[in-house]
Amino acid sequence: MGIELRPLGVACNLACHYCYQNPQRDAGNQRMTYDLDKMKAETLRIGGPFTLFGGEPLLMRFEDLENLFAWGLESFGSSAIQTNGVLIEGRHIDLFRRYKVSVGISMDGPGELNNARWSRSLEKTRQSTALVESAIERLCREYEPPGMIVTLHKGNATADKLPLMADWMRRLHSLGVRSLRLHLLEVDHASVRDTLALSARENVQALLAFAELQSSLPGMYFDLFEEMEALLEGRDQKVGCTWRACDPYTTEAVQGIEGNGQSSNCGRTNKEGVGFIKASEAGFERYVALYRTPQAENGCQDCRFFLMCKGQCPGTSIGGDWRNRTEHCEEWKQLFGIIERRMIQAGKVPLTIQPLRFDLEQRQIEAWERGENPSISRTLAEWHEGRAGGEQTGSSHDSGGANGFHTAIPVPPKVRMSWVSESARQKWEVRLEKLQGMMEEMTVHAASVFAPGAPANRCAVRLVAEANFLQLREMAVAQGRAAALLPAQALPRGIRARSRETASGVFLAGTEESVLRAKAAWESGNLQAFQALIDLPGCCLRRAWQVDPGSVGTSHAAVDLPASIPVHTLLAPLGISVLPIEPCSFDCPWALEAAAQWLELAAARGYASESGWLRECFSWSISWSELHGVTEVKTPLFRMCFQSPSKAGSRLIRRIGTAAEVDGGARGLSFPYLPPPRQPRLVEIGVAQ
Repeated sequence: MGIELRPLGVACNLACHYCYQNPQRDAGNQRMTYDLDKMKAETLRIGGPFTLFGGEPLLMRFEDLENLFAWGLESFGSSAIQTNGVLIEGRHIDLFRRYKVSVGISMDGPGELNNARWSRSLEKTRQSTALVESAIERLCREYEPPGMIVTLHKGNATADKLPLMADWMRRLHSLGVRSLRLHLLEVDHASVRDTLALSARENVQALLAFAELQSSLPGMYFDLFEEMEALLEGRDQKVGCTWRACDPYTTEAVQGIEGNGQSSNCGRTNKEGVGFIKASEAGFERYVALYRTPQAENGCQDCRFFLMCKGQCPGTSIGGDWRNRTEHCEEWKQLFGIIERRMIQAGKVPLTIQPLRFDLEQRQIEAWERGENPSISRTLAEWHEGRAGGEQTGSSHDSGGANGFHTAIPVPPKVRMSWVSESARQKWEVRLEKLQGMMEEMTVHAASVFAPGAPANRCAVRLVAEANFLQLREMAVAQGRAAALLPAQALPRGIRARSRETASGVFLAGTEESVLRAKAAWESGNLQAFQALIDLPGCCLRRAWQVDPGSVGTSHAAVDLPASIPVHTLLAPLGISVLPIEPCSFDCPWALEAAAQWLELAAARGYASESGWLRECFSWSISWSELHGVTEVKTPLFRMCFQSPSKAGSRLIRRIGTAAEVDGGARGLSFPYLPPPRQPRLVEIGVAQ
């Protein structure tokens, strides 16, 4: 785990064409202020030490730089900085020396090879490059050699430029530089792909050339190749984060702290320009999905390198969707294959050709499904321990209910949320919790109001937390109603008011006669009689009991919901739904009329604030998408993801919002976020002039 302290966010003195932080700049999501005390407090909470990061961290006031580095030495014994190197002066080197600051520099080569790290004109770019080269020499001479990060692209890694890069790396080696990390280009803009991206073949040729060069530079460490061999041997304790099943909602390897003290993730995951705060818990839906998704559909199924690669960095996913595998799949496959053959020739046995690989993969999948992310090394050690102890594995499943309907108990998906800002979370998290409580309590109030013209002998119904049943029953009795709690199977695919509660039951409220009759019908297995006593639109209720109803409104790959539809169930994973089940269609007139009556009743029964919040939720623009069995829902205030209950392919629902602007909503580069304050830049790239 590394703490990246970002006082100025993505603010930078350069305008590198391919920078993965450009989406945030294009969306207008950058700040130029910071609070030292808040950043320090959050660093201490996480546990330090930190790397000063950007954008460009040397844009800070010099006095504040010294303050942070002095505090870093006192609190943690050292700190670090990652910089483009242009602004390094003698006074900075003095700071680094006095406060034990490790320096990392991002640079793509000498002279024209560094042109993609643009400084707004070719002349200024060359001047900046010369300053960086001078800074590297001074660091090596006056302090200690920096670590280097080099991104490969057409400007520095085509066949004609590789000899120049080799000469530069020999020069760095002679100066004392020993750590150099190679990055393949991360593409977030079509013009970057057109002018800078190498082909898979060119990337592989460049990487192999650097691997050969490394053998002639004793002590210089191109960590990529050693890491890939270590992965093939199951020694992955110290490999980079791109190989370690990074969760884009929490990015364990990068704990970002913004200038206002707010938590953040690795900037590579902010493809839409939104700097989300961390989700409260990690999840590994991506890796379970990739393991089961065919390679032809952008998954990793049956790839013998999956255990090592895991689809690689979500920041390089195909199409910018983290649920896909990396777009550099071909490069990594070829490199793993080459290293695998060399290991075999050297008498080693990589995991890829050992039968135990399949068992290790299964153990890894099971761990991810539990929310754990063990290293291959740990999983391998547990496998050996299990063999030594005669471990037996097996599982059992409860396949049916006592009433004979044999309907699986609905298990709620593990919903994970990431907010666009801490202020949005503080305002809306408590509101959503209150709305969940309102949903449960309104079942009592709505005992016979759901379906227009419904007779009084029908019951209101909702999936509720079992722990709240006694409270709800007391509320029903106080209002002259009866109540009962049935097993969760009584409402297939019902929407839980408390979305995180696994122990849930079907709460019935109505007249004593209607509740007794409904309970008796359920217990006797008379499904038709039971459904007739539930106060829901019959068309919607019948659909809920279908064996595989699919997902509402998604008979086509993409659906746009017009503003004329006032309510919807796209927030149902949070328990936010007027109806306790999905309607048979988004425009079902019976469902819409029932929802309108429900909202009016809520306001009349003391929930005016809550019903106002609920209407506000329904006014948001919302994107609901399913891919590879993982659903992601985005709103202007948060995003959430969970493993989909269905196994359908790619599907998309866009809810066109009625609110022109959402208070606290984020600006972003795509729907459903607010548009940027100005047109995103047009990228014009001169690679080498």
